[in-house]
Amino acid sequence: MKSALTSNGNSISALQPLLNLKIYVIESSSPGKFELLSSTKPVMPPPVENKRYQFGNFEADTGTGELLRQGLRVKLQEQPFRLLALLLARPGETVSRDDLRKQLWPDDTFVEFDNSLNVAVRKLREALRDDADVPRFVETVPRYGYRFIAPVSFAIEPSATVPGSSNSNPALPPSPQQPRAVAEIRPRWRFPVLIAALLVAAAGLGFVSNRLYRHYRRPVLTQKDTILLTDFTNTTGEPVFDDALKQGLEVSLEQSPFLNVVPDRKARVILKQMGHSEEERVAGRGALEVCQRANARVMVQGSVSSLGTSYLIGLAAIRCDTGDPIVHEEAQARSREEVVDALGRTTARLRARLGESLPSIQKFNAPLEQATTSSLDALKAYSVGASHWDREGDRAAAPYFKRAVELDPNFAMAYGALASIHQNLEETELARENATKAYELRGRASGVEKVLIESWYHMYVSGDLQKAAHVYEIELQDYPENCRALNDLGTIDASLGRTSEAVDIFRKVVRLDPFGTTTYGNLAVSLMALGKVDEAGAVLAEAGQHKLQSEYLLQVNYLRAFLSGDHEGMEQALKQSHDVPGAEASLLATAANTEAYAGHFRKAHQLSMTASEIMVREGNKELAAGCWAEAAVREAEAGADKLARESVSRALSLSQSDDIETMTALVSARMGDEQRAQTLTQKLDAEHPANTILQGYWLPTIRGEMELQRGNWAKAVAQLTPAESLELAIPFAFSTTSLYPAFVRGQAYLADNDAKNAVAEFQKLIDHDGLTLNSSLGPLARLGRARAFARSGDAAKAKVAYQEFFQLWQSADQNIPAMRQARSEFAKLQ
Repeated sequence: MKSALTSNGNSISALQPLLNLKIYVIESSSPGKFELLSSTKPVMPPPVENKRYQFGNFEADTGTGELLRQGLRVKLQEQPFRLLALLLARPGETVSRDDLRKQLWPDDTFVEFDNSLNVAVRKLREALRDDADVPRFVETVPRYGYRFIAPVSFAIEPSATVPGSSNSNPALPPSPQQPRAVAEIRPRWRFPVLIAALLVAAAGLGFVSNRLYRHYRRPVLTQKDTILLTDFTNTTGEPVFDDALKQGLEVSLEQSPFLNVVPDRKARVILKQMGHSEEERVAGRGALEVCQRANARVMVQGSVSSLGTSYLIGLAAIRCDTGDPIVHEEAQARSREEVVDALGRTTARLRARLGESLPSIQKFNAPLEQATTSSLDALKAYSVGASHWDREGDRAAAPYFKRAVELDPNFAMAYGALASIHQNLEETELARENATKAYELRGRASGVEKVLIESWYHMYVSGDLQKAAHVYEIELQDYPENCRALNDLGTIDASLGRTSEAVDIFRKVVRLDPFGTTTYGNLAVSLMALGKVDEAGAVLAEAGQHKLQSEYLLQVNYLRAFLSGDHEGMEQALKQSHDVPGAEASLLATAANTEAYAGHFRKAHQLSMTASEIMVREGNKELAAGCWAEAAVREAEAGADKLARESVSRALSLSQSDDIETMTALVSARMGDEQRAQTLTQKLDAEHPANTILQGYWLPTIRGEMELQRGNWAKAVAQLTPAESLELAIPFAFSTTSLYPAFVRGQAYLADNDAKNAVAEFQKLIDHDGLTLNSSLGPLARLGRARAFARSGDAAKAKVAYQEFFQLWQSADQNIPAMRQARSEFAKLQ
């Protein structure tokens, strides 16, 4: 994909200035490789003789005047080669045309300079197979000069003078056993003069004490700093590296509790703010601007190039404020299959160079191939899926994660992502299947992702929300700003009715990652549950300012409009759903609840049918089953038993998941089908003994409903006692079932002529309309309260309460049993 920002090569600008330093320290980090440390200011570059530069898949030997590509000599005339040598000696720096003239064409040389330089540059680019418009190596700086923009390392021949080496005599022949030392410049640490002298002396013996070096090294980053990851510079011609390696780098860096990575979605939003498409590559000077706007400290630029059948992986850290390079690491992979592993090793070294402690790296550094996948194609599919997930929501991302597990059936995190997506879409059986598979493979994930997988298993399979929360709480001790863990912990709190705690967590996530679509929706839903509708509107407006849109956010906007009585806003959300994949059916199902809230059960039934047909057509049978199960619940409570039985039958024909069976048991109990309700209740109880919501919310409610239908009012209330701690739980997203235990308890008190307690229970639903939302339980709770006032003999309050109910159902279906009974009761009060 072509970038309008700048060429791919610009992203490596000013990577590694090769300077001749007055004081050197040579530290052995691997066989045959030495790193040069400087403690004083740089002076002029070293002579180009006896130096072999390496860049991409090229080598330039300034001693012999040879340019090699993958070991084969490339024909290049003397003047273009001298131009190359001058640029290589100052990589990342702009070399002016005037400097080039003085170096290449002395004053006594009679040539037409401009034309000669242009010819030399053109021939150099031809030899390097470079493009002036999209340069990888030589960039033109208009009206000034040229700059070498690719990563550069150099090999010092054994015959060359290396300060501190035992062989400082250039006249001595090179030893055939002595490997070439690959040198790279480290940041210019400032040591006290005495310590610097000691280090020079140590370098003369061929080593430096690691303990002494670490003691005096200043870390590049602190835990408050953030890192921007740019797109990889890929010169191999193999597109699979473009997305896969960046995703692998992100996974590897996110293992670190020390480093904070700027979310990719934030970088994409900043791109749009800069006037570019969010699809463009984050690279070059544009990446530097993104880095500065994101308030990041450094950006990490990756590169991959081919060396015959091998590959060279490079990582460079560049300061965002100045564009100066500070760290460079690289590793070679012998084959395509080893690239992921090489990237992981390189990233671990980069983490150390950026200031993370060795114990931290040892503790939080699962091999990248294990933490992700050894399949580059699977990693690329995962990366594309993650990008779509951030920007477009669950449905857009699912096909890519499915492709990832097809390419690598052992890709644990891809199964975990699918589990989360299916749960969000209320496809609970698919969520359980994928969460179980991820859990079985969790040994192949990094520490951070292993925690997510274990938590998802507890959330989606065992249903033990307390255990899931405990896992996250332990994780957050090491990673206090892990947005995924925080968001899931907030979701658990909301599910358990701890809504205030959930709001605090979601607010923190929004501060850390202000471009997370799901978190804005979660925060708005939690605020609405607390009755803070205006604050929820402000949160949704902020998401809109960031141009965030998804099926989930549309649903939340619709419900916020419902609570505000904003019919125009509800209609707008319905219209917008046509432009968001998968949103139309979900919004129609939500609108069906709104129709039932107004007593329009026939219209609601028809909308559920339309929504279900779309869901089935799109391959979402379980979601369609949930749509019908929700319809059955509201119809049963209104006494429309015929419609309810039809809806239950449709739901079970599409899915017999645990959630559908739970709703079937509830509806069966409400309609007096005790045998079916009992059978399903016993089955669910036996199969899910640790499920928090099932054991603490649904089974007590269903058992209470069964006792209510038997006429055992006191037993009904007793059965509902375990649900008191989860009274304000959110059992399903946007369901018609919030505060259901209170509703059934109110009916039990009412049947037992305990008017006072009945009013208190029904009042809970009325006071928490931000939790019940557009559930038909809201109007029916008002009807229950009216009946309780009538039973208590307070006719005045009863009349007011009945009129409030009739106002909500002023255009309701007249043949609905609940409506007919209410009118009969009200007539007796006149």
